[in-house]
Amino acid sequence: MKRLSLILLLATLMISAYAQQVTLSISNPSDYQRQEVVETDLNAVYNLLGMTIDEPFIIKNGFGQEQTYQKTYDGKLLMYIAIQPHSKATFTITKGQPSPSKSFVFGKIYPERADDLTWENDRGIYRMYGPALQRSGEKAFGTDIWVKNTPELVVEDRYRQHMWGVAKRDSLNRIGKNQEANDIYMATSFHHDHGYGLDCYAVGQSLGCGAPALLKDEQLLFPYCWQKCFILDNGPLRFTAELTYGTNSDGITEHRIVSLDKGSHFNRIKVYYDGLTEPLALASGVVLHNDHDLVLGKNYVLYADPTENPDVHQSQIYVGTLYPEDIDETLFFNGPLNHALGILYDYKGEPYTYYFGSAWSKYDVPTLQQWQRCAEEFMNNIKNPLNIELQ
Repeated sequence: MKRLSLILLLATLMISAYAQQVTLSISNPSDYQRQEVVETDLNAVYNLLGMTIDEPFIIKNGFGQEQTYQKTYDGKLLMYIAIQPHSKATFTITKGQPSPSKSFVFGKIYPERADDLTWENDRGIYRMYGPALQRSGEKAFGTDIWVKNTPELVVEDRYRQHMWGVAKRDSLNRIGKNQEANDIYMATSFHHDHGYGLDCYAVGQSLGCGAPALLKDEQLLFPYCWQKCFILDNGPLRFTAELTYGTNSDGITEHRIVSLDKGSHFNRIKVYYDGLTEPLALASGVVLHNDHDLVLGKNYVLYADPTENPDVHQSQIYVGTLYPEDIDETLFFNGPLNHALGILYDYKGEPYTYYFGSAWSKYDVPTLQQWQRCAEEFMNNIKNPLNIELQ
């Protein structure tokens, strides 16, 4: 009996040693307002609360309102916060079942459209082409962009309408109703703007917006379409996918891990290679469709793309690649399709992280000058992260 009482006492003491709530404090060292996704160690939260990894918890702000959060595949706890200059925001974490939350990111593989991997957040949409497109023989290598001017998630609806319209168009064309077929296609295709954006960016045999490639003998060794793809995170605050590419017949394999957060114009990409037998140059950047509206910085490449039909669209797609880690050079690269590139020479295949992204002049970034300010602020935020403390 005494032994049982001692065991119960020890168990009670162990339980009481854990915190009933955890305080999450976030400080902004910058001279300007910040709105971004922040991350902290998920296991540290569980340990402080004495919880197992499958137990739910609730995060509340100073008013007691529940906050949307996400647990990632690699053990991070994510929150999207707004915080004033040189200020601190405090949140509490307690055990409990959170309310359902709205998602601000989404991605999916679309086998009905040639295995597209397409993902979006509240700022933009991106696409990497899959094995069905490669089997078709179409030459499309780089990262595609779809523009949008709404914070709502629209990709699912765009694919649904587009695929229905294509099928209906083809059916009407077969019976000679060509005008009706064209009218339906114009009203449903994601290549036309129906009030919230479209696909009007030209990729083809290029890097598109931000894809990586090896550079050898002054030639870009383009990867074709992805061979394997796994979605690792899918909202509500971050989308992450892991992709594998075969680059050429030399037995070199390219790996990418790509993620996009709520509120961000830029994707994070980590790239690495297996099978390199000699150092090469690693290149990444954007395809150029005219000879102006290009900004080459020491550690970024920015460009105002005119769209595939400038006279009709009358807008610009701002694209760019950012290099917070060391980059040897940014340059104009002359080829069958011209590019602006960031180059890492003497590259041996090790993981390298950079960022690529876009904005649309008909949404929240109206000018190239503002796009440059957006990129520079993003780089500064990476170098000066918000301070996070768990207690």
